Amino acid sequence: MAHPPEKKTELRAAYLGGLPLERAAEKVEIPLPTARRWYQDAKKAGDDWDKYRAAGLVVAGGGIEQAMGRVIAAGLVRCEVLLEQIEGAKDPFEAVKAMGTLSDTIAKLKSAARGMMPEADALAVETGAVKALADLFCKMHPAQGELMLAVVEAFANGQR
Repeated sequence: MAHPPEKKTELRAAYLGGLPLERAAEKVEIPLPTARRWYQDAKKAGDDWDKYRAAGLVVAGGGIEQAMGRVIAAGLVRCEVLLEQIEGAKDPFEAVKAMGTLSDTIAKLKSAARGMMPEADALAVETGAVKALADLFCKMHPAQGELMLAVVEAFANGQR
């Protein structure tokens, strides 16, 4: 079945806008194999949608932090799509495949966040350490839990 040229443009725009190819194909109502073929044909012709998508993240402004936020947002959209695939899977093999892809996506997001935003990664470690210390204190001295809470809140508010 021949599709109007506008469909290809709509697919490209949806993909460049951050949707995974699967979701973009659903959005413009074309079969996934057609979307994959158009994506590959464009790449062979020198129109690499992935490069434009990545460049768009940085060009859109806001520096690396905002670009990273958009990458993470796109990754979260991808995770949502995969969760829907897992929930709606009739074939257990498809569900397992989606779970593997979901796991891989999460690992890549964590790695990207660590590499692009080391201060956020360090903050996560610090937060985890403070939480672990507060939990230990409360287990060892349950009657003093409110005092520990006050100390942690003061620390969080910048009192040193």
